[in-house]
Amino acid sequence: MVLRVAALLLILLAAPTRAETPPDPFEEANRGIHAFNDLLRQHVLGPMASFYVETTPQPVRAGIARALSNLGEPVTAVNALLAGEVEIARNAAMRFGINTVLGYGGVQDAAAERGHVPRPFTLGDAACRWGVPAGPYLVLPVLGPSSLRDAVAQIVTGAALSQAVGSEAVTAWASGLGFTDYAEIHRDLTQAEAFSLDPYALHRAAWSQRRAATCPSD
Repeated sequence: MVLRVAALLLILLAAPTRAETPPDPFEEANRGIHAFNDLLRQHVLGPMASFYVETTPQPVRAGIARALSNLGEPVTAVNALLAGEVEIARNAAMRFGINTVLGYGGVQDAAAERGHVPRPFTLGDAACRWGVPAGPYLVLPVLGPSSLRDAVAQIVTGAALSQAVGSEAVTAWASGLGFTDYAEIHRDLTQAEAFSLDPYALHRAAWSQRRAATCPSD
């Protein structure tokens, strides 16, 4: 599974930097993992993404991405309830129900047409609402930029879902979701990195700015 936050990188590059650089006491190790992730993208994920985009029509790709995202709406609802965000939970539940029935399993976003737009909410977001500090910046193998709090939240989410529906199903869903997101921005992301003197710092700054937008206390 490739980092989903990379899908927002291009938007962040065009925006002024407002977030401070996160604490990075493990920078040496993080840079090593970033280098590994970069090699993985260059030699495995990049060619796969290019092939997928070139051989699959955009409407089909969009439908696949929407269907995969729809499967995550129940998770969003639970995370939102844990944080006391009832409206976000209700929106996620409505989106799942409407898109599953009227959107052919989520291939079409029938819920957005009815006013229920996507409102992502992770367990890391819930922990932010609880006041849990972000902790140090981390780069996870394959997954990419994160923080100690968000990494633990990802592990807990993955473990809970694996118990509920099985690890193979969770891995397949998360991998597909991450890949479809990455495939759409692969070329532009590669070009952005080519113009950067320090791609590691670029990813860190982009992640920090995105996270500050969803968790202002960070």
